[in-house]
Amino acid sequence: MNWKMVFTLLLVGVLSGCAHTEYVQVSAIKAKDVTTQYKKFAIVSDHYQSVNDDLNFAEYARQVAVVLNQQGYIQVKNQQDAEALISLSYRVSEPQVHTEIVNTPVYPRVGPFYGSRFGYYPYPMLGYPAYEPMVYQSIVYRKLIRLQSIDAGIYRKDKTVKPLWDVLIVSNNDNGDLRYMFPYMLVAAEPYIGQDSQHSVTVSVDEQDPAVLNLKAIK
Repeated sequence: MNWKMVFTLLLVGVLSGCAHTEYVQVSAIKAKDVTTQYKKFAIVSDHYQSVNDDLNFAEYARQVAVVLNQQGYIQVKNQQDAEALISLSYRVSEPQVHTEIVNTPVYPRVGPFYGSRFGYYPYPMLGYPAYEPMVYQSIVYRKLIRLQSIDAGIYRKDKTVKPLWDVLIVSNNDNGDLRYMFPYMLVAAEPYIGQDSQHSVTVSVDEQDPAVLNLKAIK
């Protein structure tokens, strides 16, 4: 059994005992002049309209409502009673080819042996790897979720959009299934809702996270 086979078996053993983790980027911002608490909310489309004929939107909206409730927000049945309208939008990109060049160590085999006046020695020498650039390509899907809160009272009055806070959630991996990734992305964003992250932050979310499992159970 050569060293490559040993390394592969060890790697498989380690990975099989590890829980799967998703990495999500979150960028959050809030208005500086907001002093009123806007806790009563209704979830709407990115055009600030109610959506009643889209099953995917309804499922996503239920998950968003759960996360908002955990942050102290209260969902209202009648949009006229809302203090804030939370617009929900999302999309998945077409498959994109991601190329990465990695310098990979290559360990030479023993021999052949070359003579010298000091005796014989193997060449190339063992234990001293050479590095070769290796090109790796993979298919990546870019998934985005955006939650934007606006002042509902002002919007009802004259359709003026006054933003309260905005959260952009991004996932880049080989999984193009937004329904699978949606709980991970929401859990990653939860601490930043209504906050200012100052910049995009990367959040790791474990598949056994109770919050993820709770959202997966919501249909």
